[in-house]
Amino acid sequence: MAGFFTRGIILEQRKEPALSRDLRKFFNVNTSKITIDRDAYPPVDQLTPQQIIAIAKEARVVDERDGIPLHQKLAMAHDTGVITVVGDASDDEPYISSQLNPLLKKSELAVEGLGLAQRAVGAQHVYFAVYKNITDIFTKIPRKIGGVEVRRVRGRYPAEYRITDEFAKVRPVLLIGAGALIHLARAVLKGKVQTTCFITVAGNCVANPTNLEVSLGMPVMQVLERCGLSAEPNIIVLGGSMTGKACTDPDRAAVTYNTGAVLAFYEDTKDRRYKCIGCGRCVDVCPENLTPFYINRCIEHGRLRDLPFYEIDRCIGCGTCSYICPANLDISANIKAVRSKLPRGKGGSRPDAAERP
Repeated sequence: MAGFFTRGIILEQRKEPALSRDLRKFFNVNTSKITIDRDAYPPVDQLTPQQIIAIAKEARVVDERDGIPLHQKLAMAHDTGVITVVGDASDDEPYISSQLNPLLKKSELAVEGLGLAQRAVGAQHVYFAVYKNITDIFTKIPRKIGGVEVRRVRGRYPAEYRITDEFAKVRPVLLIGAGALIHLARAVLKGKVQTTCFITVAGNCVANPTNLEVSLGMPVMQVLERCGLSAEPNIIVLGGSMTGKACTDPDRAAVTYNTGAVLAFYEDTKDRRYKCIGCGRCVDVCPENLTPFYINRCIEHGRLRDLPFYEIDRCIGCGTCSYICPANLDISANIKAVRSKLPRGKGGSRPDAAERP
């Protein structure tokens, strides 16, 4: 366990001023008032687990953590006997605070949603999880929110993938994004269908970094214009700064359930990539104990048959290898591109030496 919390990288979080600012609304008036027939269900205190799950399904609530419909996660957790439900607001990537900000600004709804999720799965314990290594913020994170304990997830980035290990000591734990909990509470209390999501808009080209609740399907360019651009960006990222995807057409690209952030930067894009020097830094920081530079060499030389030996399917796509690489190689993107092309089950199980291709 000595290296468990030392693997990974320490990142400057840069969550301010967006984290401390008020959560602002940017709605499409045609969709913001869509509701379900709440009268078809009994009062909140009389709802059964199956009815809570049914409301989540009818309201089309989706967990922003993984893009999975919430009713599916609740139903599976109910069947497997989960004893702990965690409201995830870890936000361990720089700039992004689209879970932590709504948790703090709409804490009553988040607590209500967590309680409803607890009832739906029959859990005994509930917590909120936030990232401990956030030091450059103006907002104080309380020890409890609405009577629910707030636990700090320690360790270097990526920390979000360790939340399960932090909480699940004996039996499985269910992780639900703070945004999904808020939407669940709205669905149960007011019959509101999820037509919005929470995103952080930030970057060195954004004049007023902030967290927004925006309508699903909102064009990315409209979101950027809402916060103002101080310069013309040449890099736009949808999602986290470490794991997000480049956006090449912000006029057509739209906000989805799990966008999480819209980041706009201006950077010198001159290609300064070099050949791998075999320094092994990517190995030192990989949270899954993989050897990214060997995997990358196999990819570059077309030796895809060797990839199962290096357990490519264990890669979690955190981007630490690309971040730390002194040759500026985008190792993480190369691995992700190849994994999407491999047949299912062809990258995860390490063969014995005698079976190695």
